[in-house]
Amino acid sequence: MKKIYFFVVALLCNSQLFAQGHYTGSSLNPNDYFAPHPGWIIPVWYGFADMNYYNAAGDRSDQLINPAPDNPTELNIKQNVKTHSFILMAIYGGKGKILGADWGMMIIPTLNSPTANIALDYYASQTGSGNYVFTNKSLGIGDMYIQPVWLSWTKGKFSYAVNYGVWAPTGRYKPHDLDNGGHGYWSHNMRVAGKMKPIPKVSVSVATTLEVNQWQKDTDFKEGSHFSVDVGGSYLLDKRGDEIGVFGHYLTQVSDDKGTNGGFASDRIAGIGAFGSYWLKPMRVGLMLRVTQNFGAKNRFAGTAVQTGVNFLIPSTSTH
Repeated sequence: MKKIYFFVVALLCNSQLFAQGHYTGSSLNPNDYFAPHPGWIIPVWYGFADMNYYNAAGDRSDQLINPAPDNPTELNIKQNVKTHSFILMAIYGGKGKILGADWGMMIIPTLNSPTANIALDYYASQTGSGNYVFTNKSLGIGDMYIQPVWLSWTKGKFSYAVNYGVWAPTGRYKPHDLDNGGHGYWSHNMRVAGKMKPIPKVSVSVATTLEVNQWQKDTDFKEGSHFSVDVGGSYLLDKRGDEIGVFGHYLTQVSDDKGTNGGFASDRIAGIGAFGSYWLKPMRVGLMLRVTQNFGAKNRFAGTAVQTGVNFLIPSTSTH
């Protein structure tokens, strides 16, 4: 059966919303870890998230205790943070093979309001106890994701993939600033994924991602690395390629923060969600809707995220 791809920008809409580091789980639909057919895919997306802060005990809280060296601050914070993101992606599926694999590349610039992660950075950078409210409503350029390595192999019912991507600090960043639209550091994402199709209309996938962060601009701080596991399944509804599916993730910090600034509490988060896709014009124009609900968060903002948008496909004249 012909492979159908409906790429997702939850990579942006999720990952910048409630994470330390850039990546969080459930950023892709189950089939989207694998290289696309030759041609271009241009998704245009909007994302909204509604988050609350969860402390080290995993409880929703209005108090953030920052255990950074020489700064044992306890802050009363605004509980709720709502964020908005607008994303225009460019995805390319290459012709031929590389190392026997299908291949592709992607680039994702972003336009977003300050995210919950930035709110958390703002709170944690305060130097004294007190009350702080994150009320900035600005909109600006965010950090950019670039994935130059995207390889996948298929043998019978099984597919395997290797991805490497980097988050570039293109968003505005100034230490302790409320107007920040980016995180001020590079993040490297290394991923391996596998997929099985037990029957033609059903696919099940699992992916693991390691994110390694670099030093933050103009600060003495380096965010620890994170490791995530994503699982999911999808069901093909018809020959047009309309699809529904479910997904879940678990992400945890696997190395300590470094430096003298920022938050020094390890974090984790889990989540589940569902998606649906519908082709307005088969293999040319399609709609996508996704909903993600987080749980099990510690030292993070977590909540509900929704993404919706349109995908435009420009297939190559040749196929696999």
